[in-house]
Amino acid sequence: MIDQKEYLKLFDLTYHVTQSLEGTKYPDKRFYDCNKLAFKLFSHAATIYWLRQGTSAPFPNPSGTSFFDSASVAVITRSILETYLTMFELFFETISDDEREFRHACWLLNGLVIRENFTPINPEHNNKIKNSQIQIKKLRERIQDTKVYRYLSDKNKKRVLQGKSVPRELETRLKKAGFAPLTTQKMYQYLSSYIHSDGLSAIQLMDLKTRESQEKNIDGFMNISMIVMSKMILAYSNLFDTAKIACMDRPEAFQLANMYSNVASQLDEIKQSKI
Repeated sequence: MIDQKEYLKLFDLTYHVTQSLEGTKYPDKRFYDCNKLAFKLFSHAATIYWLRQGTSAPFPNPSGTSFFDSASVAVITRSILETYLTMFELFFETISDDEREFRHACWLLNGLVIRENFTPINPEHNNKIKNSQIQIKKLRERIQDTKVYRYLSDKNKKRVLQGKSVPRELETRLKKAGFAPLTTQKMYQYLSSYIHSDGLSAIQLMDLKTRESQEKNIDGFMNISMIVMSKMILAYSNLFDTAKIACMDRPEAFQLANMYSNVASQLDEIKQSKI
């Protein structure tokens, strides 16, 4: 079973490295969005911890029922991994400023574009939609002003202006972010089966009939979450001085983060050595 005390130590350090940026002014305004994604990751990690404590439902009457919701944990774990990959590609990866500008503007456009040509049912939202149209126009201009955009194929130019990402191999993304690509890609695909509700996810849920098996399944997902939290902690400490200080103030948790981060990059070797 997982050591939940270790999970809480990493969770606590995740909180403190993100909070260390509060009130800090950065010349590059794009980096303020980093903490928004960090809060998303933190929120997911909190939910996973409480789901690990068990879920209660008020039925059947009169006493209700309790179980361990491993399916929800799987869904949230994949979101944690995806959130960190996005953070890495936007803020932590070593790239040119032009590339960062392109990625950041595309990331914002990918979300806002759903409001384009949208007529809200509630008139109170008209101003919000109108402001979004202005933002969308500016984001497209930002994208078109980059060298990265100018070197794209016509097909990909059209894609990005529609708010769609330029396709990137998952294995490449994972490797650049410091994960063992082969093993982590399999983990990602496995977690995705719960997102898409494929046959494997349904079969496995029906196989988890005992409390022990349900807890063990969640513990596996929590291990992945601990690895991702550790990656984020180290990335923050390398990029932000205030986050580095927060890590130095919590040496035991920081050492734990280093250990889990190293595991992330060595998973392929560990798996190969056991074959």
